[in-house]
Amino acid sequence: MRASEIAALTGTTVRTVRYYHSLGLLPVPAERGGWRDYELAHVARLSRIRWLVRAGLPLSAVARVLDGASAPASQVTPDQSQVAARRSQLDDDAPPPGAATVVADLTAALGAAEEHLAEVTAQRDRLRALLARAEQGCTVSPMPTTMAAFFDRLEQAATDERTRAAVRRERDVVDLACYRGQIPPEAEALFGDLDEQDLQEVLRAYGSQPQELTDEQVRAQARSNVARLEKQLGARRLTELARSVDEEAVRSFFRLTDVLQPFDARLARAMEAALLDAIRRWRSA
Repeated sequence: MRASEIAALTGTTVRTVRYYHSLGLLPVPAERGGWRDYELAHVARLSRIRWLVRAGLPLSAVARVLDGASAPASQVTPDQSQVAARRSQLDDDAPPPGAATVVADLTAALGAAEEHLAEVTAQRDRLRALLARAEQGCTVSPMPTTMAAFFDRLEQAATDERTRAAVRRERDVVDLACYRGQIPPEAEALFGDLDEQDLQEVLRAYGSQPQELTDEQVRAQARSNVARLEKQLGARRLTELARSVDEEAVRSFFRLTDVLQPFDARLARAMEAALLDAIRRWRSA
């Protein structure tokens, strides 16, 4: 894909993409036909960079975090004293009677300060979550730790490079979906621990060649995935999830996979249909 497409997918600009190239944060892709041809790995890397920047990390620390090092706390701790001082100043300013314009200006300024304070508080919470994950030795990613641990285990258990590559492709898609908010929060429950039998079954599916399967075999694989979820989670938990999940959020995730095409399109369509059918069935149980 081109620079404009990768920028649109990650909510940034082509200029920013080029800037990250110049800093060495984002590898420069190979050229094909006179154009830089970005791959899914570039999209995932860029989404992680943007996610860390939005969390408040300076660009000088982003590369170290992505490469497994931790940034000094002094570099990422937000300074709230200026926000508090500004708010105190605004609270102490008493407008003269009848000065409607002054009141309106001060009200707007106070609203801006409150909004900034909320942003800083959210940034602090994101940084705390990042720190907790790093201290636990978990992958620093927009994904919840449950999802990250799921893919870590699959990649470590894979015995051949084709299977590992397939796991990485799907991991990159889920990572990007979490960054973009294109995956329902209930999905985290689907990435729980696998017993050894299920683990081997999942790895075989990743290592298979879906394009060699018939349409019926593809649908059967999708049904098998749903059956595994039913065995892992149980009827009660599935009913709870089905009654809270937004079906449009599920469709949104599969629309993203349709754009990126990390795996066979037939399998993606079959999985979407099987999962939505199962959600409706679980909901009415």
